[in-house]
Amino acid sequence: MRQRLSVFGLGGEVFSDDFPMVAFTVAAGADFAGIKAPLNRGRDDGWWHYEVGCCTGAWWTA
Repeated sequence: MRQRLSVFGLGGEVFSDDFPMVAFTVAAGADFAGIKAPLNRGRDDGWWHYEVGCCTGAWWTA
């Protein structure tokens, strides 16, 4: 997942090797639609689940 999203220059961290949860920091001016596309594709293909912790309307409408 991190590799697929690395092209967007996101900041983030991995919780642990035993529990591979990843948290990303997305800048306000980022390509939200571009970021959401692989997130949704991975979710729809059953590779992961994701949640949005804090966002603006721009994220939801992208």
